[in-house]
Amino acid sequence: MSRIDLNGNWILRDVEKSEWLETTVPGTVFTALRNNGLAPDPYYRDNEDAVQELFTKDYEYIKKFQVEDIDLKSDEILLVCEGIDTLSDIYINNNLVAYTENMHRTYKFDVRDYIIAGTNEIRVVIYSAKNYINERAKYSLFPSVLGNTGVEQLRKAQCSFGWDWGLSLPDMGIWRSIYIECSSISKIENYYITQKHGANVVTLEIQINIMTWTNKPMTLEVENTDPDGNTICKVIDVEAGSKTVRAAIEITNPKLWWPHGYGEQPLYCLKFSLSMDSQLISSKKANIGLRTIILKREDDEFGQSYEFIVNDKALFLRGSNLIVEDAIVTGYSKERTEKMLGDCIKANFNCVRVWGGGLYPEDYFYDICDRMGLLIYQDFMFACHAYPATDEFIANISEEIKDNVERIRHHACLGLWCGNNEIETIISLYLGNDPLLADLAEAIRTLFGFDKPDAKLEKKLKDDYLKIFDQVIPGLLKSLDPNTCYTKCSPCSRDEAFHSFEKGFYTGDCHYYINAAGMIPYKDQRQYYFRFVSEMGFQSYPNMKTIKSFAEESDLGPYTPVMFKHQKSNNGNKTIEYYMEREFRLPSDFGLYVYESQIMAGEIQKCAIEHMRRNRGRCMGVITWQLNDCWPTVSWAGLDYYGRWKAQQYYSKRFFAPILISVNENETKADIYVTNDTFDRVSGEVEWSLKDNSSNVIIGGKCDITVEPLMAKNCVQLDFDKLACDFNPSENYLEYTLRSGGKEIGFGTTIFTAAKDFVFVDPKIRFMVEETDTTFEITLESEAYTRFVALDLETDDCIFSDNFFDMSGKKPSIITVEKADMSRKLCLAEFENQLKVVSVYEL
Repeated sequence: MSRIDLNGNWILRDVEKSEWLETTVPGTVFTALRNNGLAPDPYYRDNEDAVQELFTKDYEYIKKFQVEDIDLKSDEILLVCEGIDTLSDIYINNNLVAYTENMHRTYKFDVRDYIIAGTNEIRVVIYSAKNYINERAKYSLFPSVLGNTGVEQLRKAQCSFGWDWGLSLPDMGIWRSIYIECSSISKIENYYITQKHGANVVTLEIQINIMTWTNKPMTLEVENTDPDGNTICKVIDVEAGSKTVRAAIEITNPKLWWPHGYGEQPLYCLKFSLSMDSQLISSKKANIGLRTIILKREDDEFGQSYEFIVNDKALFLRGSNLIVEDAIVTGYSKERTEKMLGDCIKANFNCVRVWGGGLYPEDYFYDICDRMGLLIYQDFMFACHAYPATDEFIANISEEIKDNVERIRHHACLGLWCGNNEIETIISLYLGNDPLLADLAEAIRTLFGFDKPDAKLEKKLKDDYLKIFDQVIPGLLKSLDPNTCYTKCSPCSRDEAFHSFEKGFYTGDCHYYINAAGMIPYKDQRQYYFRFVSEMGFQSYPNMKTIKSFAEESDLGPYTPVMFKHQKSNNGNKTIEYYMEREFRLPSDFGLYVYESQIMAGEIQKCAIEHMRRNRGRCMGVITWQLNDCWPTVSWAGLDYYGRWKAQQYYSKRFFAPILISVNENETKADIYVTNDTFDRVSGEVEWSLKDNSSNVIIGGKCDITVEPLMAKNCVQLDFDKLACDFNPSENYLEYTLRSGGKEIGFGTTIFTAAKDFVFVDPKIRFMVEETDTTFEITLESEAYTRFVALDLETDDCIFSDNFFDMSGKKPSIITVEKADMSRKLCLAEFENQLKVVSVYEL
């Protein structure tokens, strides 16, 4: 097998113009235009508007390439396009070879009849996706709440036309590798590996599919190398003409793969080598992890369970939702992905959901997740629209699903296939059949000016949905990957479609946003007992350094036109301020306003997620919305566009801690819980103190505790009305600490009123910085109780060991910064000069 690489230098032009631009493939049209000074930065101020006209044009790419005589003697000559975005005609030597219409597919075209020995030319004409969806919008079954009707008619990243956190940037181009593959005699096409787990043994049952052009027998060597470097080989005689080979390898004393926090992530390397007459013809290899993963959904006293069983252990999933990593795909890189996923590990995640409105990630994404132990909740790329179940569309998506399932299915990290994002909820909303959504449905119909669908349209919506997600996709998975569990939708209830919104709370996976629950007080979230939450979050502003990357000084404010341009949620500002005003006073300083918004997002999520973790067993997972941003914007993200940690990410690190101490407080009462999400029994001591605002102890106590593995326990019950103390909620706070083995492993404080009603005194925070070879160590002291102590560097970036934390007076807090986590090398004096500290007192 040989390959003619078509990546590298190409030329590009607008088909209506004669000027050619130099560009690089893989790449995009927009990147080429920007690199040649023909497009502004779309992330800066309101430049999103200025670039829209560029996407109404058609473009063509051209490249010359060489073919040798020996290449033409190959048994098969395929043009392989790993990613074309999206609508294109492909010509070789002025002959039309093929048409593409799916960004998510890997296309393979026979080009034997089109290439010649010597110099050849490939030309790819890319057509405007924006023009296409505008034309196809008339076939949409209903208007989109996102204002991008017609996108469901095209297999392109849905969010590229805009979302409630993303700009409209419907780019185009040859965005993944392109090459000509020349094969002779035989080749390994793909493989599928099934694991059979027994007592201290795992049997790998392997199916290898072969394409062959010979009638001679061959041999297939299957080599398995364990994490310690020990190798097992099996050689199989392949009869002439065979297209499928099966092999079994038995692994004794297997080392199991676990999600992060539950064990190690050992990987076994499988290599398949196909030979004839002792000559290697074709080979493939894969890293696998030995594990079992099952989504358990069984009736119980609370409704129906929704829990992931890994290696026979019921694990609580803790993670976040991945959107596209950049609105411009040339912004992707393995290094950037590695850092982002490493930040997930630092924040105690054990899973990531790949959300269905974006892209199937690159192979290296799954390799990194295998290595780090991040279990993947994998959506297929369908979100928030009613997709047409025509024969043509079904054929198109069937190839897309085959391509991606075969590519991803062997990965240890793959935990679940999910059909789509929110389509059942969206259809139920439009139909108005759910009493809980009736008011919202009517408001949306009024906003977009359409009537409730009639019975005929209702039937078509449901029939098309069920054909795709209840028949076609599970039918394909039955043959492609029967060992990985599938669910139709996120959220979903039981096995039925179009359930009531509330039913998903206790019988399935749900999405929960506090503003959609009637703008309830955020502590009232504790009234809900979810089984599993695959989306929940609250918007906040990004870091001020990020804001200043796209805004001028005159733009710095929540209501300026430029800031509104970077706020894509229709009710985003209203929701943020509504909750900020409930808890705090609104500051006039925009920097403090940004800080306050981040605190609010963290507190709302902390309240809900600690409650879920206190109810471990009933609730078995929460995946926050969202992990990252694809441009600098106001959003639900924990990591902003530049990877800076917002408060949400630091809060996540605390409320996702494997061993968590938390409090359920209410007026004059407080229950202190310890959640043990490890395989070991936790024994230790819980200490609590009721203190005044100057951190003087009013009353306190200690108790020894033991919490069994994978359990949550109410360890302390307090009622200050019944204790010998004068309790004043405007000046008293509760401090609680968990110690085990002589170490503090959990700490927190809580107040019993809104922060704006608590009498904070000036904490007079002081800090001192010391340096080691690998870290900066910050020691902070305060003279009184303060909350939400936030650290940042003026111009550079780093990750603090903790941030947005509470402090009691006279009790030092020691925060470390790993030098490896800094944006550049700083000396001690530079670090000290850049360090800023702010707390709730400034609000």
